[in-house]
Amino acid sequence: MDRSLQDDVVLVAGGAGEVGEGITRQFLHAGAIVVVPSRSPEKLDALQFRLGGLAEQLVVLHGDIGTPGGAAAICDLLVDEVGPLHHVVASLGRWWQGSPLTTVPLDLWQRLLDASLTAHFITARTFLPLLADSRGSYTLINGAGALQPVSLAGPVSISAAAQLMLGQVLAAENRDAGVRVNSLVLATSIATRSRRAPRPEWLTADDVGAYCVHLAGSEREGEMVVLEDRNQLPR
Repeated sequence: MDRSLQDDVVLVAGGAGEVGEGITRQFLHAGAIVVVPSRSPEKLDALQFRLGGLAEQLVVLHGDIGTPGGAAAICDLLVDEVGPLHHVVASLGRWWQGSPLTTVPLDLWQRLLDASLTAHFITARTFLPLLADSRGSYTLINGAGALQPVSLAGPVSISAAAQLMLGQVLAAENRDAGVRVNSLVLATSIATRSRRAPRPEWLTADDVGAYCVHLAGSEREGEMVVLEDRNQLPR
């Protein structure tokens, strides 16, 4: 049986995004105090509005978690204003598909890797050390491009594959510290607030959130979990 997350402090990096909103909502349903950073005050306001009464345990922080300075500032605010951190879920990066890999401009390549792989690295470097005292969990959200190449989306697939190794290295290096590091690979399309599911087997953003809650409350560690359909959700 999964342990209670009541009043645990959970940082959801990317928690105002399409999938991140479902993750945020499910941790709030579980009784956690959820911290969501964003560069956009408008996105934070919209998230609070959509969450309604659940937002009582939501803490929003304005800042850029994708830069070293921005992540450090958010870390300081979290420690000073919220308290000890217990869990992190990193739902970062964005989709891109446009041209063959050999025609991708170098500046676009760098922006895409910075938005995904580098952002994951900065987030882990900044917040994972805070989890040692709580013996908490760190979950990296990844996509199907990590497992198979997607034509005309080379930078996304490459950064996703590298992110898998990032998660494995973090898991190996933090096992003795008691921090459970897992990678959750979403190997199917996800229904979100702006993308309805045409088929019932599609996962929703809240399904993803429910599985993140399960990982945080379980003893699973150092695993790569590939989530393909709703039959894999904990009952």
